[in-house]
Amino acid sequence: MRQGRGMKIKPDNRPLYQQAEEALNQLMKGLSPGDKFPPEPALARSLGISRATLREALRNLEEKQVITRRQGVGTFYNGPRVTIDSGLETLASVDALAQRQGLHCTTTGLEVSGGAASADDAATLGLTPGAPVTIVRRVKVADGRPIAYLVDVVPQSVLAPTDLPQGFDGSVLDLLIARRDPAASHAAADITPVKAGKELGARLQVPASTVLLLLEETIYSRDGVPVDLCRSYFVPQFFQFHLLRRIAF
Repeated sequence: MRQGRGMKIKPDNRPLYQQAEEALNQLMKGLSPGDKFPPEPALARSLGISRATLREALRNLEEKQVITRRQGVGTFYNGPRVTIDSGLETLASVDALAQRQGLHCTTTGLEVSGGAASADDAATLGLTPGAPVTIVRRVKVADGRPIAYLVDVVPQSVLAPTDLPQGFDGSVLDLLIARRDPAASHAAADITPVKAGKELGARLQVPASTVLLLLEETIYSRDGVPVDLCRSYFVPQFFQFHLLRRIAF
């Protein structure tokens, strides 16, 4: 990154760290993935801000996974972020949404196990507490970046761990749609912001303080029977959800 002239920030009514982040975004337009930033003291001087303000701007960019900061090594540009755009009216897997936008989506950290339904999960799935369920955990990756952590809880009467086919890619919804017995039809969903915390932060390679979007949905068969409880933790920088709303008459 060149420290050209005319880079100094012209203060306005916004917090200075936001202006610094905007200035850094402009500078990164001329970078290639993997390019290294100048040392913080030099970069702060070129922008005309304190190192504390610069660090706050860099922290925001790091949470958005636009940059990577390595202690004792430096700050590196990751490249333009991947964004999956989708309406919430359509029931589709992360894999299907990514494919529609020409993105290559893969699965890492796949964990498949049998277990006993918790009281809350049993109530949602119409089971008795302790009923056998199949639990599928995995991280979805697009263009080399972790973008979501998914956990499915499925009654073993619907899907046993041994039912998963060879080469299973981690999309339980796509599997249920393809099997058609029972046929997945619709879902009821809630969206809640949650902090990543240490465990999810490690899985998704984001700071523990990162706010994720939790999409918790119960998938039903055509006859209204719950067949899957899916919790999807999305890194919000990689997703843009929208909803069509109409005036009530």
